Amino acid sequence: MGLLNRIFKPKWQHKDPKVRLEAVKKLDDEEKLAQVAKNDSQQNICIAAIERIRSDDILQDIVKSTSNDNVRLAAIERIKDDDILAEIAKSDLNESISKHAEQAITSEEVLGEIVLKDEASLVRLKDVESMDDEDSLASIAKTDANTRIRLEAVKGISDENLLEDIVQNDKSAAVRLEAVYKLGNEDILAEVAINDKSEKVRMEAFSKINKQDLIEDIAKNANDYYIRLNAVEKITNEEVLMDVLNNDDDSWVRLKAIEKVDDEQFLTDIAKTDDDVLVREEALRKISDEDLLADVSKEAEDSRISLEAVKRVYDKELLADIALYAIDSWVRLEAVKGVDDESVLVEIVNTDKDAWVRLEAVKGITNEIIIEDVAKNDRNYFVRREAVKKIDDEIILEDIAKTDESFHVRIEAEKKVDRQDLLVDIATESDDSWVRQDAVGDIKDEDVLIDVVKTDRDAWVRLDAIKGITDEKVIEEVAKSDKNYYVRLECVKRIDNQNLLVDIAENDTHPWVRHEAARRITDSDVRSKLEEELDKKDVLEASENELYRKVTDFNVSEFEREKYIDEIVDEKILRILAKDKSLYELRVKAIGKITNQDFLKNLYMDTPEGHVRLAIINEIDDEEFLRFVYANDPDIGVSTQASKLLGEDNFLGL
Repeated sequence: MGLLNRIFKPKWQHKDPKVRLEAVKKLDDEEKLAQVAKNDSQQNICIAAIERIRSDDILQDIVKSTSNDNVRLAAIERIKDDDILAEIAKSDLNESISKHAEQAITSEEVLGEIVLKDEASLVRLKDVESMDDEDSLASIAKTDANTRIRLEAVKGISDENLLEDIVQNDKSAAVRLEAVYKLGNEDILAEVAINDKSEKVRMEAFSKINKQDLIEDIAKNANDYYIRLNAVEKITNEEVLMDVLNNDDDSWVRLKAIEKVDDEQFLTDIAKTDDDVLVREEALRKISDEDLLADVSKEAEDSRISLEAVKRVYDKELLADIALYAIDSWVRLEAVKGVDDESVLVEIVNTDKDAWVRLEAVKGITNEIIIEDVAKNDRNYFVRREAVKKIDDEIILEDIAKTDESFHVRIEAEKKVDRQDLLVDIATESDDSWVRQDAVGDIKDEDVLIDVVKTDRDAWVRLDAIKGITDEKVIEEVAKSDKNYYVRLECVKRIDNQNLLVDIAENDTHPWVRHEAARRITDSDVRSKLEEELDKKDVLEASENELYRKVTDFNVSEFEREKYIDEIVDEKILRILAKDKSLYELRVKAIGKITNQDFLKNLYMDTPEGHVRLAIINEIDDEEFLRFVYANDPDIGVSTQASKLLGEDNFLGL
């Protein structure tokens, strides 16, 4: 995971400071923002992270754990809890930090606990409380060193100019807040809402503003996204809201603005280009005009937005246009499903670069000439196969079954051929053994099947042919002469000639054939004698091997027997173990060490247990055999594993 984390770092951890800064401006996870604020090497990025944190506890932790004073000061300015500010003011060893925390406090009571520390201060506070001379109060409000006394003086001031001066210049948030309470000049309040360091002061100033032009100015120019967010809620001018959507760098502000915009053409541009998915989704949700939805589906950079847009388009002409010209192939694919104009579908089949789009278009085409051309010439075998499904002309199907480069297309074509003369041509002339094998299974002419058994070079084709033959003499002849022991085995299973069975049991070169012949002998004495001799012959050499004896000793624990299999290097011994059904799971262990591909293939063909066949195919690297398994194995788990072993390029890929 360490390597992956280094490779796939989030953008807020990118080595380029510009990339980190842009990422931080879009980050909402406050824990991650805190990591940035405490650890980033660039001060401006730390402060940008702090400006997006609203949790006072997280901000307090940043103040405590960060050494950069400017970063700490930025965190203090964001803290709203006066008790936390008081704790910092009382305990921080840095006088500048302590004083800054004190100045950020807005509660009279909390502030008084800090600054009214002696009797003289309390006396002066009472004197100020009893004053009614505004000039004296003004002097105290502007010059007294004690914050609580200045605050008390402001309470008695009504002069707007003086209040403006205090709200713009006093260092204490509590004093400025008191001045804001009494101030009526909305122009000055707007400046405070945009520029004051304290969020409480900014929000109080903003709450007193009613002029739309000032609210609009705040929405455009305030540094604090939270103030801009509140301003957007009060704006009624759609043009201003559009300007916010085009220019505000905070997605939550834009999201709030989009709730109040109804211009669908403008929303279309936002849905296509905004860099935040939530904003794009909200813009798309508000669009109902199908022409505009089609525009989004064709041009939006986000495939999810494009796909969602096309799903809401029902006009056939628009869907045709999308299917032809949308940038994203998934969007074109979705649009094609709603197209019924065959000329459009033909154009898509002829020009689209994506196989799945072409395949979907083929489904709606009825023109036989076009379908035949696609079946023969499309570069993707899935598309060709889909076209083959729509062809009824058996002459064309025969040609495809013989010549197509893809096994899947050839098989699909052969399956649709019913004419016996064409099936015979395929079975005898196709270069593909799988296609010949599939054709043989549908041929009813026994003479043709006999010819295939005698002449075809592929054992699996001969095997399927022998299954359709009833002539006992032919079966007996093949049982004695075929070079493939599985074909001979299939013949033996259908022979009743006892003398021939004895001959095969005694003389066939393959133990499976010998055993099958012995099992079919009806004379129990003869059968028992032969089976005993065959068993002895099979295990005679193996029984001399000490490891073989230990593996087959059921008094030894299965764990120990597995270890003994690991030590066996003689593949002959492993093959005997792999065939021994009494060993159950130990057979799988033995199979995993066998390399002889022919043995494994034949073992597969003679194994009824699905989990054992699964173990066998995992050791097979013959692509054609794996295709056979995929097409024919009755166990879905084995078939699925065969497809995985074939791999995307060889089996499922384009």
